[in-house]
Amino acid sequence: MNRDTLLADLRARGLSGFCFFEDPRGKAHVVVISFGRDGFQTWLQDERAQPIVSSLRTFAEERDALSDLAHRVEVWNRIDGVRSPVAQA
Repeated sequence: MNRDTLLADLRARGLSGFCFFEDPRGKAHVVVISFGRDGFQTWLQDERAQPIVSSLRTFAEERDALSDLAHRVEVWNRIDGVRSPVAQA
């Protein structure tokens, strides 16, 4: 799996709620993937667009971080669908 393949797959499936190697500041309720000092990182951001510290995971290999992001985005979209007012109507 590489960045282009994963991004195309997420978009084709209509999944949302992720920040893909972009600046996550100001983005609430998203799954973030980034490259940091310690390697590739994934984490969740709360309703105030703040990182949830306990959700931070660090990976030496990009493919492992991409796989983690894909899983988290799938789960996030399932949860978001359950919480959505449209799903409750």
